[in-house]
Amino acid sequence: MSADGLGPRTVRWTHSVLRMTLQHAVDRGQLVGKNPAKSTKFPPMRHATHVYLTAAEVAALAEKCGPSQGDIVRILAYTGLRFGELAGLQVEDVDLDARRIRVRRSITQVGGKFVDGNPKSRAGRRTVPIPQSLLPLLEPRIRGRPHGEPAVTSPGGSLLSVGNWKRDVHWKESIVAIGRPTLRVHDLRHTYASLSRKAGADLRVLQKAMGHASITVTAHTYSDLYDDELDTIADALDGLE
Repeated sequence: MSADGLGPRTVRWTHSVLRMTLQHAVDRGQLVGKNPAKSTKFPPMRHATHVYLTAAEVAALAEKCGPSQGDIVRILAYTGLRFGELAGLQVEDVDLDARRIRVRRSITQVGGKFVDGNPKSRAGRRTVPIPQSLLPLLEPRIRGRPHGEPAVTSPGGSLLSVGNWKRDVHWKESIVAIGRPTLRVHDLRHTYASLSRKAGADLRVLQKAMGHASITVTAHTYSDLYDDELDTIADALDGLE
């Protein structure tokens, strides 16, 4: 985390916008003669350490988070949706009969206001399978409601806000209670990758379900989940003797 509280990726993205803005001014001969942001160098990005919950821990956390909003823990952990993508779902995006979720938008909060935008990348517009175990959780939220309404809402029926949701479910107390005091909400997405891998999901299928731009991104992000495949190399070499 940087000194001003922003993560490394956010700093790089902010700098990129600034660099492009200054370059536009330079190209038009306005305000500045050269782009001072053009030669900025950043230190290498450190590989993030992921926290993966077990299925039992997901169940325990959902219970700790309470009966009205704890189901969101399960939905995130068993679909791999980002919180903003979950907030952006509309009723028509959730097909319970086909067991599919269509991810078409993402909602974020800027200055206290909800902003409706696109998913993180083009690949983020995707279809996600719904496990059978989630149907009893999603059905009461979906059935009989207008297609254009938010699919998953707060108890009062408003759009989901990650900050308000964490307060409602006593997030800090809940993660301490299950022995995972550093768990972030986004780690539920990482948990989806881990549980999918344990269930035998192929890397390319995981890439599509999570909305990564390429299989390379998935392989780099979750290389630790596939360490067991290295044993096949060692076993193959042993077979040559």
